[in-house]
Amino acid sequence: MSYTKTIVCLANSRKLAGRCVAGKEWDGRNLGAWCRPVSARDRGELTAERWYSKTWRDPQLLDLIEVGLLGPRPSAFQTENHLVDTTVRWKYAGHVSARQLVHALDKPTGPLWANGESTGNGLNDKVSAAVAERQQNSLILVQPELLTITVGTEGADVGNPRRRVRGHFSLAAHDYVLAITDPIVEK
Repeated sequence: MSYTKTIVCLANSRKLAGRCVAGKEWDGRNLGAWCRPVSARDRGELTAERWYSKTWRDPQLLDLIEVGLLGPRPSAFQTENHLVDTTVRWKYAGHVSARQLVHALDKPTGPLWANGESTGNGLNDKVSAAVAERQQNSLILVQPELLTITVGTEGADVGNPRRRVRGHFSLAAHDYVLAITDPIVEK
C-alpha cells in the first residue's frame, strides 16, 4: 500500500550514477523522523524518480518535498530507507528556513561513530561494516564547530587525479575530515 511523506530535504548528494536524497518528516510545523527515499536498484540510488513533477528539477536543500513511497526498506544500519513509488512524481511543497531547523539539531555528546579509521585524505571518515552494523541509524543533523571547506586534487599518486571537496570540522571535541558529495557545494 503506497503512502506519502512530506520531508524537508537535508541531503541531495552524489551516489553512483544517481543521487541520495534524505530529510526529516515535516508535519507542517515540526520535524520528525528521518526518511531516505530509495529506488529498487541494488544500492538504492535515485535517478529521474527524484525530479519534481512539471518542472523536472532536482530538490534543493530545505525544500519541502511530497514523496510517494511503497514501504519501509531498511538496509543494514540504514533504518531510515523507504522504497519510492515510481508511479507518483515528487512534488515541491514549499521551503523552510535554516532557522526553523535549529530546534531539530541532534546534539551528540560523543563521537558520531567509532572514530579511529580514516581514508588517505580524510579523518575519522571510514567506518567498517562491523561497526556500521551496530549503529542505530545512518543520518544525523548537526551544527559543526569550526567548519572549513577545502578543495584539492587527490589520487595523483596512484594515477587517478581528481578534484575533491572536503569539510574539516570539530563536533563534541572530535575532529573530522569528510568528503562532501553535494553537487552544489562541490561546484
